[in-house]
Amino acid sequence: MNKTTHKVVEIEELTPETFVLRVERNNFEFIPGQYVILRMPDEHIAREYSIYSGITDQYLEFLIREIPAGEFSRYLRHLTPETTLEVEGPNGFFVPDERTMKGTPSFFIATGTGISPFHSIIRSHRSINYQILHGVKFADEAYGRQSFNPQQYTLCTSRGEQGDYFGRVSSYLREHPVQPDVICYLCGNSEMINEVTDILEGFGLPPENIRTEVFF
Repeated sequence: MNKTTHKVVEIEELTPETFVLRVERNNFEFIPGQYVILRMPDEHIAREYSIYSGITDQYLEFLIREIPAGEFSRYLRHLTPETTLEVEGPNGFFVPDERTMKGTPSFFIATGTGISPFHSIIRSHRSINYQILHGVKFADEAYGRQSFNPQQYTLCTSRGEQGDYFGRVSSYLREHPVQPDVICYLCGNSEMINEVTDILEGFGLPPENIRTEVFF
C-alpha cells in the first residue's frame, strides 16, 4: 500500500467538536470519494478518513469530528504546523460511477461528517447533475455548504429549525419521493443507511442505484 508523509499546514476549527485537518498535498493523487488511513509516525494507532478536498485543491484536507473517548481524533486536533503525519492510500470504491459522470441525476445523502466524500466529489466535478441532502443536529454543522450550489443543497436539522427542513433525512425522503432512475449515494451512520435504503427501495429504486458507505 502506498505510504507518504505530509506536513501539517493548519487546523481549521468549524465547531467546538469538528475541524478540518489541512496537510501538504505532495502531489497526492486520488479519486474523489476515496479515503485514506492517517497514522501517527512510528505508532500503531491509525484511523480511516474520507478525503474532503478536491482533486485540484492545493492541499489535502480531512473533515474530522473529535470524539470524547477517541485518542486519535484528539491527537489530530492538537497537531501543530510542520509536524508530520503518515498517509496510506488512497482506498475505496465509493466514487461517482460512469452514469453519474455522464449526467444521470444523482442524489447524495449524508449525515454529519459523512458529507466529506461528496464535498470532494463536487469540488472536483462541479458539472455533475446532483442534489445533496445533508442531515445534522444544528445548522452550524453544515460543513462545507459554501462549496455546493444552494439550489442543489438541502440541510435537514433534527434539533434546530435554522436549516432548510426540520427533521431527519429519512423524514424528508418520505415526504419527497425519489424517482427510480436516480442514482443515490448514502454516507453516514449505519442506522441512517439502513433506514434510507428501505425507503428508496420502497420508491422502486433497483439495488444498482443505491450505493452506500458506512462512515461510523
